[in-house]
Amino acid sequence: MAVSYTLPFGREDNIKNLVFSILTKEYPLKIIDLTNHIRKRYGRSVTFQAVRKAVLELVEEGILLREGHEFLIDKEWVLSAKTKLDVLYKNITEKSHRPKQEDSIGREVSVFTFNSLNEMMLFWQDVIDDWYRKLNSNQKEKTLNYYQAAHSWEALLHLEKEKAVMGKLKKKNVQSTILCTGNTPLDRSIRRFYRKIGVSFHISSSSSSFDKGFYVGTYGDIIVQSQYPDALVKRLDEFFRKNKTLEDFELEELSGIANTKTQVKLTVIKNKAMAEQMNKSIIAQMS
Repeated sequence: MAVSYTLPFGREDNIKNLVFSILTKEYPLKIIDLTNHIRKRYGRSVTFQAVRKAVLELVEEGILLREGHEFLIDKEWVLSAKTKLDVLYKNITEKSHRPKQEDSIGREVSVFTFNSLNEMMLFWQDVIDDWYRKLNSNQKEKTLNYYQAAHSWEALLHLEKEKAVMGKLKKKNVQSTILCTGNTPLDRSIRRFYRKIGVSFHISSSSSSFDKGFYVGTYGDIIVQSQYPDALVKRLDEFFRKNKTLEDFELEELSGIANTKTQVKLTVIKNKAMAEQMNKSIIAQMS
């Protein structure tokens, strides 16, 4: 059964809702393509002008992006909408309480809950995209990006996306460094991939149970971190020990681990002093 998405624009078969639902599956599309989809798939007798009006209104509202004559959903709007929905869900399902603020370091903390590692990691990549958009492209000093992980499994599932993310960071003078605390043949294969795309990748083996589940990244003055559930830490570790190279690993098995239904929390902290301290901690482990 196909999944459809509906925005709060009145009736479900409202033209705006139909346009949005189509663009969740196929994008970017021209207005004429959207018009034909609505006529054929939904049996609606709509005019090109009516679809054009709905599309342009969605662009004005910041929901769609225009690329030449084609349109797609704005990922920044999706990220913002998800953040607001997470807050709303938390407010209506449990007592509302804000994280304690420590005035001495002015910390801002947001905690998000996801149903799988993959869902969490895709949101993490969206956070990076949002941070990237706000970076000043004319800055002279390098912005630091450090990432510590037991295994960089996300590169295996989202190879092209990871390559695109790292490529974009370099354009705005971001210096990216990865510390891997696992040391399997597959980890070393992933190191070769990152080094080919110009990312500094270091392996410093750790047997600490904390390190095996702790994933953290710094992006300028932002820290993004997650502590993986023990059961998934064990399965990821076994996967990396069993599979040897980028050419012959079992993608289906990794996808099964990443999409296992389990609660995973992601914490986002905006604090320059803490980010700098985290960078020093990661650097110390590389020496």
